[in-house]
Amino acid sequence: MPAATPTAATEQLTMFYRDMTSLDRVVASLQRNGVDVSHLQARDLYERDLDCQNLGAFRMLEVIAAAVVERGAPEPLDHVLDVGCGMGGPSRFLVDRFGCAVTGIDLLDLRVQTAQELTRRAGLSTRISYRVADVTDLPFEDACFAQAWMLDVGIHVRDKAGMFGEIARVLRPGGLMVMHDQMGPLAKAMAPVTRLAPFVAPSLPQLIRHVERAGLRVLSWQDTTQHVVTYFDQVKARYGPLEPGLDEDARPWRKWIRITTDAYLATLDELGGRTGVVIAQRTS
Repeated sequence: MPAATPTAATEQLTMFYRDMTSLDRVVASLQRNGVDVSHLQARDLYERDLDCQNLGAFRMLEVIAAAVVERGAPEPLDHVLDVGCGMGGPSRFLVDRFGCAVTGIDLLDLRVQTAQELTRRAGLSTRISYRVADVTDLPFEDACFAQAWMLDVGIHVRDKAGMFGEIARVLRPGGLMVMHDQMGPLAKAMAPVTRLAPFVAPSLPQLIRHVERAGLRVLSWQDTTQHVVTYFDQVKARYGPLEPGLDEDARPWRKWIRITTDAYLATLDELGGRTGVVIAQRTS
């Protein structure tokens, strides 16, 4: 099968993430939980997993942050790049947790607009900015970021050399790349998900080679598979089966969640799939 062109890949990702990127759904959930949306705080969003669509959601952010602290947490004067920012949950978490400034990028304009609006409502627009950009062609000067976080995004990028090369270029010497992703090869059980968007998952040894060829030295790998399995078990229990009386507008979204959850659980809990955190350092 020929590789998708950048335009085709963007279209696939737009379709994949469109229903996951609903400002109205986020606001409705907050209101159901009694949150005053006129005085929104970032933690009202990410602690409820409303804006964290990385594998494992908010609890995984806590795991990743703890791993980063062992190597050197971002400091208040540091500037961090959030690659594939999505709805902005991880970037707002970073600002809350470490006090740093963050620039988030995403290939999809819809995601960037939603991240900007949620950040505005949370009162963090002076600390976080967002823009549409491609990780294989970053619009930033050399050595301008202390860290680059990329959570479950690299799996969608075919050009691994270009991706890691650009991340290494914009990191300052000694800066950290913090990456979470699913390792390949992907089991056939992932087919309901992988046919909807580009998925290019190297094995862990292949990933390390890609990273180190770009001028980054891998410092650590931490397996997070059980955290992700636990998360999807909770999602499955929370949403349950599709009830006959379920609102028709909600049915496609709930069906998509169930299909995705079953695919990940089969792959990670039954077939030996793995997820993990890679922390690497720019060497020069």
